[in-house]
Amino acid sequence: MPIVIRPDSEFTDLLRNNLRVRYDERKKDRTGVAPIHVSDILPSSCIRKQYYSRVYPDEAPITDESIHHFVRGEASEFAITKLAKIGVAQAELQMDGIVAHPDIMDDTDEKTVIIELKDTVTGKRLDINDYTFRSYLRQLLYYLVMTGIERGIISIRYNIRELKLIKKDETGEYYFRPNDAKSPGIESWSVFLAKEDISREILRNEMVLRKNILANALENHDVTILPRLTEPLKSSKCPNCPFYRRCYDEIENEKALDIAQQIDILDIRGTVDFKPF
Repeated sequence: MPIVIRPDSEFTDLLRNNLRVRYDERKKDRTGVAPIHVSDILPSSCIRKQYYSRVYPDEAPITDESIHHFVRGEASEFAITKLAKIGVAQAELQMDGIVAHPDIMDDTDEKTVIIELKDTVTGKRLDINDYTFRSYLRQLLYYLVMTGIERGIISIRYNIRELKLIKKDETGEYYFRPNDAKSPGIESWSVFLAKEDISREILRNEMVLRKNILANALENHDVTILPRLTEPLKSSKCPNCPFYRRCYDEIENEKALDIAQQIDILDIRGTVDFKPF
């Protein structure tokens, strides 16, 4: 009698359904007005999308892709946290109505540090010139501001070998893999923000402003006070957003336009001292 092998989706469906429940439970934590998380107010994450996803959650259905990203991130975070063997995972922080859960916070000795773990399938290696890296950096800086801690680490896990950009046009981005491409692996960056640095106050004011306008918009059902993304994020993120048409039918008021045009603190000369690998 031969060995019998047949397609069988039962176990896959079981995983998919159970994962969907977990993902949905996590997502429900972001409905209504409160709490507002650090990730809701990052300039690169689109504050309008955060508003719409709370007010119209059914218009952003959970997809297999979003579940896959959720699981990949959770698995990577769990494994690396266990390997690090330091600090407390997912400690809850609060400041002025803003909630945060750093991946690892170690304040057991004089080497107090917050560690943010990231997992990506992008082929390009990230640095300060990339908006994804800037988003990781800002999230960590917000944590440092909330805690008064001076040192943090961004640890990025790359899942595929390095790719280099050839060109970018209206049809998409085109990459190639050089012979000396970096292998899958982890790159970590140390970030230091002194307690007396004026950037702390600027970042704190930015956080509170964005939290207040999001809470105000949710309480009054008024999205016009929230800024849209600006270029180049606008071109890359907006067309694929489930709320694209709804968002562009609702204008930005004058205050929202002013916020959108503010100079990013990371673009101010002398604010960031970045040294690449």
